[in-house]
Amino acid sequence: MRPKAKKKRRKPSLLDPFRPLIRKLVFEDELTGERVLEEIKGCGYGGSYTILKEYIRTFRPKPARRPHERFETGRGAQGQVDLSSYVVMLGLTPTKVICFSMIFCFSRWQFLRFLLHADARSVCHCHVLAFEEAGGVLEEILYDRMKQVVIESWKDGVLFHPVFEAMVAHYGFTAIPLAPGYKEGKGKVEEPFRFVAENLLPGRKFHDLEDLNRQAIGWRDKKARRDHRTTHEQPAARLDQERSRLMPLPERRFDAAQKEPRQVGDDYCIPWETNRYSAGIDHVGKEAWARVLEGELEVIIGNEVVARHRLRDTRYQRHVLPEHEAEFRAHSSSRRVLAEQFRRLGSGAEEFAEGLREVKGAAAGYHMSRILQLADKVGVLRVAEALRHATRYGAFDSPAVARIVTGRHPPRPATASPLSTPGPVAEFLKGTGSFQRSVQDYERLAHKATATDLEEDVHGQRGNGPSDRPPEAPGPGARGPKSR
Repeated sequence: MRPKAKKKRRKPSLLDPFRPLIRKLVFEDELTGERVLEEIKGCGYGGSYTILKEYIRTFRPKPARRPHERFETGRGAQGQVDLSSYVVMLGLTPTKVICFSMIFCFSRWQFLRFLLHADARSVCHCHVLAFEEAGGVLEEILYDRMKQVVIESWKDGVLFHPVFEAMVAHYGFTAIPLAPGYKEGKGKVEEPFRFVAENLLPGRKFHDLEDLNRQAIGWRDKKARRDHRTTHEQPAARLDQERSRLMPLPERRFDAAQKEPRQVGDDYCIPWETNRYSAGIDHVGKEAWARVLEGELEVIIGNEVVARHRLRDTRYQRHVLPEHEAEFRAHSSSRRVLAEQFRRLGSGAEEFAEGLREVKGAAAGYHMSRILQLADKVGVLRVAEALRHATRYGAFDSPAVARIVTGRHPPRPATASPLSTPGPVAEFLKGTGSFQRSVQDYERLAHKATATDLEEDVHGQRGNGPSDRPPEAPGPGARGPKSR
């Protein structure tokens, strides 16, 4: 009887401590072998990718694949473009993003860019960036009938989007829309989306859209330095060969942005669609240009971009940048405090302030502050009286108020009352004292004295008393007074 064969003891493997984690990453997190290798290396794995790949094949189900014919093109002859949407965590917010991808078919070099708004202008701008990074333009590019490219389709032709058609004419390439549902016709751009979904996005954290695009470029460049499974060459090296056959870039860059003239309103905002976006308090009333591209609004005054906003999906709302809100609060609070302090100078202060703003404009605040400083020195009552006097004669500035307070009156305008203040009274008004009578009292006294002098000239006597003039001698034909 033959003895039973002893069971071979399995040799320990470097994968043994990580097998539960590997199964979790594959089944629950749905990561690829390359991503699993990145994760377990961070936990201390020191083995190779080969044994990891063989282990994953033992339990991962194989997807069904359908056959299709592969074709190759020459250098610079063809490219393929497509869009794909994903939901990623930007910060702590799940956000839907659209990935634009362009593949140069000969080299397999890929340009990709993530967008929040994939309208026709954003898609055209991605073409511009791809051509500039590659250093030239392809002869023809294949598309499916996406709405950003084709706005109407018939059996024997299509109607291109006008912005897309202008971009095609600007760069001189041929746009070829494929038949509906024929995704195998551009398989070179379809396949890389699987790597984006499986290798780029899972397990990574992105702070915002800019961080997502920055990490995507780093991932793309790293992948371009590895041998492609079909060409067995590096896409970056083949792109260097392809550049010599690309069509040259035009002298002027195609601007896909939408630009419209606007005017900055009193609320320091410009309108766009149904919302309003801030431009800054220093630009109220100025003419501006609103430039919109890739969901971003730029406010341009002259040749300077004074504000950038992310377009909102709200309606009839006002969106103000934090720095513009801070500027407005600082500006409005200081003016409000100054106006409140100035109103404490009496009932005539408000009327004087209105005239000051009308005459001095933006410099009114400076004159108000100087008048408040004067009130601290000589007292509120004297300055309040001087404000009423200055308002009556239209002298709306701080030097005029200072002259009135010190007794050095500005010259009166020609439209003043014909009854001027007598010299002695004017000299008396120059005195300054804590208990000096008001200017109106002296004006009334001067008016009364002048009226009395006029009456004396007419009737020859002062009031009801006897006349101070000596009696005139009667003429030769005059009669004396009758005796009773």
